[in-house]
Amino acid sequence: MNWQKPIKFKIGDVDWEMPLSTLLLLLFLTLLLMAGGAWLGFRFGSGQL
Repeated sequence: MNWQKPIKFKIGDVDWEMPLSTLLLLLFLTLLLMAGGAWLGFRFGSGQL
């Protein structure tokens, strides 16, 4: 698999282009931070934190 293959996409009116490896890294970090925030929110809401 070519990890340096440029991936092109558009968000709004802005064209974006980045390597596949960078896109996957950003996606992984986003999901990790979302899961951590949900876990902390649950712990805080249940009074365990």
